[in-house]
Amino acid sequence: MIQFRIEHLRETASTNSLVLARARQGEPEGLVITVDYQTAGRGKPGRSWESPAGKNLLFSVLLRPVIKPAEAPLLTQVACRSVANVLKEKYDIHSVFKKPNDVITEGKKICGILTEAISMGSQIEAVVIGIGLDVNASIDELPPGAVSMSALTQKTYALEEVLDSILDELKNQLRVFLKESHA
Repeated sequence: MIQFRIEHLRETASTNSLVLARARQGEPEGLVITVDYQTAGRGKPGRSWESPAGKNLLFSVLLRPVIKPAEAPLLTQVACRSVANVLKEKYDIHSVFKKPNDVITEGKKICGILTEAISMGSQIEAVVIGIGLDVNASIDELPPGAVSMSALTQKTYALEEVLDSILDELKNQLRVFLKESHA
């Protein structure tokens, strides 16, 4: 079972880039890097991810799953399902997965996922899942078409608690996914 190790930074260019670099250096599975602010956050190819400092949950997770390269994109869906489940079950915020990598609530984007893999030949060496969840940003701090947990509920959330809930659910969803992919 995955044991997550969380490192928190005030600022970095991109949590995904940082975790990918650490993966290439042999970092074991389970590294989670969170950050208050990204100077060069990335979304879908060619798109940036921007977020006000310290208000939202920005993190990347290093996995080393034994899966086929064709299965790696499915981990985006696993991450989206994990976030959506936590939003619904813990915070009563109903959301859905929108292909290819978003979680949508009331027709607005609340979360984006960026999954990147390192492969050697026909084997996956590592997968990095980057998650950006709008938690405490006000509507005027968000891009058009986005919403935050706080904007929906008029509550403020502890980022660490939201992170812990997502990581717990991600661990559960990964266990199911890996069991099914090896069935």
